Formats: sequence, structure tokens, C-alpha cells
Amino acid sequence: MSLPSQLVASRTATLPARRSVGVRVMMVVRLFYPWTGGTERQAHKLARKLVEKGVAVELVTGWWYRGTPRRELLDNVPVYRNLTLWGFFGVKGLRKLGGYLYIATLIWYLWKRRSDYDVIHVHGLNYHTFAAVLAARLLGKRVIAKLANSGPASDIEKMRREKQLALARFMLPVALRCDRFIAINERIVQELTAAGVTGEKIVELPNGVETGDVGGRSTYVLGDPARLLYVGRLHEQKGLDVLLEAFHRLRQWYSYNVCLDVVGAGPLLGALQSQANRLGISDSVVFWGDREDVPAYLQSADIFILPSRAEGISNALLEAMACGLPVVVSAIPGNTDVIQHGENGLVFPVNESDSLAGNLLLLLEQPALRRRLGEAACRTVEERYSLHRVADRYIDLYRELLGCATPYQAVEP
Repeated sequence: MSLPSQLVASRTATLPARRSVGVRVMMVVRLFYPWTGGTERQAHKLARKLVEKGVAVELVTGWWYRGTPRRELLDNVPVYRNLTLWGFFGVKGLRKLGGYLYIATLIWYLWKRRSDYDVIHVHGLNYHTFAAVLAARLLGKRVIAKLANSGPASDIEKMRREKQLALARFMLPVALRCDRFIAINERIVQELTAAGVTGEKIVELPNGVETGDVGGRSTYVLGDPARLLYVGRLHEQKGLDVLLEAFHRLRQWYSYNVCLDVVGAGPLLGALQSQANRLGISDSVVFWGDREDVPAYLQSADIFILPSRAEGISNALLEAMACGLPVVVSAIPGNTDVIQHGENGLVFPVNESDSLAGNLLLLLEQPALRRRLGEAACRTVEERYSLHRVADRYIDLYRELLGCATPYQAVEP
């Protein structure tokens, strides 16, 4: 997704004076702005919130895109980009070599900055985790890794199958020697356990969302047209082919004027547009591409849909729930960790387009159900997924790893 305009405006901001909590964190994110998928957005949000709470945070990533600066300040978070060759020089044939160079330059940077941080916090389990663990063992640092995905898109399986870098399966045993692992859903706990990680090293901690970023909802009266919304990448993992099939069926069943907004970019855009044309629904489906004003789409929508085949915990889902939208999600780990069918949303079997269409029809025809589920979704986020509370738990984890005797004293926002 695109970088929020307020973040762009803050690149040259100066760090304000803040109370220190005595923790210095080096965040490692393989990809970062201008690539901003779910992992990258979550890393940015968490880093920003930790800085607000007095944690000294620096974020190190790869220099994958020509035109991006080597160093910059994004929302008061210092960002440094390591040399990778591929992308920066625009030569795709150097992609694999760029991955190996990234490992070397990351280890070098972590060694060079060894006096400036106490904890290495890695987002995602991949070859950058391998580099971080090697550096941490060499330098006597503590390292934690937050896994991003489970199921078919599992971080562990991607390394085993060398999806992103050759020889990654040989790096996996080292990557699995972190001091702590963050599991954002129960399936990730099971996958870590099956990979030999002991229970005391696994911390269940979800993604967080700024509940103030999107406003509540005062009405559940359908718009004209009624607006269905998907936000995310256009990738096979996201199940958008199922969503288009379900929307086609819904239009056959439902006489009210309804449209589908698809916000996001990805490799399947052409195929999905062709599918919409083939189904005869292209007049009611709009592919908006990457947008900076996602909250505006959430506010104008009537129902949010996440038909994924694999997820960690979707940022877009949490943001839609924080906005008070009734949501319909596929029955996969990550989604079902958040949504209980009939309580704070509706759940359909993965890949079942008719079931998805039936759930959408139910919501369109029952305003009381839309309101009840939307309000319950908003409460769920406030009680369990507030970024303020998630950041406090990370601070407690950092302090535990560093042997701090007293817990962090959180300050309510």
C-alpha cells in the first residue's frame, strides 16, 4: 500500500524530547518503504508508537529501490538502507546476488552499530533473520523475530522451500535460534513448535492498530450503491478470484444497487480485470490501485471482505473493524483468531464463493445485523488489538530479555 501522506510530510521532522524507558532497539525489516505491505506497515506503526513511548528505535532495511535515500527520518523513526544491488541498479538478474549481499551488509551494519542498541527485533522469518541471529550471537545481543504468515504462506515453509533465496533451508536452523518468537496467531505457535522451538521462547502477541486513525460509524444505512470493500495486495494468497465469483453470484441474487471497491496493487491486476469482464461484473467493480486515503474508503464502505487463503493477522481487517465495519472473512488461522462467526463478524469456508455470497446477502438484507456485528468488531479491536497496549507488551518483553527488574509503567494515552 502507499505511504500515508502524513508520514511523507514527517521525513525531515526532528525527534522531540521524550521520557526514556532505557531500551534501545534495532528493528530489522527486509523490505520497507516504498514497498509497504502488511509486515512493513506493522513495523512502521510499531516503531512509531515505541518512539512515542520513549524507546530508542532505529530501523534497518534493504536499499532495494533507486531514488530512495540511504538514510532518512520517517515519522521520527531513523531508517537506514543496506546495499543490495538488485532493484537499486534495476537489474533483475542480480536479485539473488542482492539477497546474499544484503546478508553481508546487514551483519556488517549490526556489528558497526553494536554500541547503539540492546535488542534486535526482526520482522518476518527469512534470510535477514539468519543474518540477525549470526550478528546477535557474535555480539552477545538478544534477538526476537515476529513471524508474518502461517499456513500456505508460512514464513517457515517459505524458507524450507527456498521461495525467496537459494540455500535458505540451510539458514533456517540458525534463524530458529532467536531468543523469542512472536506468534500473531495460534497456527504460527503450532508451526514453531513443530519446527522444534520450545514453548518458553514463543510469545503470543497480535498485530496492533491505532484506534484513533479511523473514526467510528454513526449509521449502518446502506449507501446507494451499497459499497463492498477489499483492501490489500492483488495476490493469489488473498483469494480475490473467489471474491469476484461471489460478487457475480450476489448480483444474481440481490436486486439492490451494489458495487465492489478493490483497493491495492499486485501481480494479478490484469487477470482479475479479465475475470470481472468474463463474469459480466466489470461495470460494478472498481480496481483503485494503491491509495494513500484508505481511511476514506473504510468510511464510505458498508461491508469489508477478506477472502484470503493465508494470513498472519491482517492490518486491513483490524483497521476495518476499528472503523466499525461489519466484516466477512475466510475461515483461516489469523482471521478466525480475530473473528468469531456471528459475534463480531461472519466467516465462510475458504474458497467457497457461494458461502461468501450468502454471507454478504445476509448483511445487505439485515441492517440490525450489520450494526450489531460492526459495533462488536470495533469493541474487539479496542479491547484486544490497540497498538498502545501491544507496544506496552513489547516494551515489557524487551525489558525481560535485558533482565530489567521492574516492569514498564505504561502511561495511558
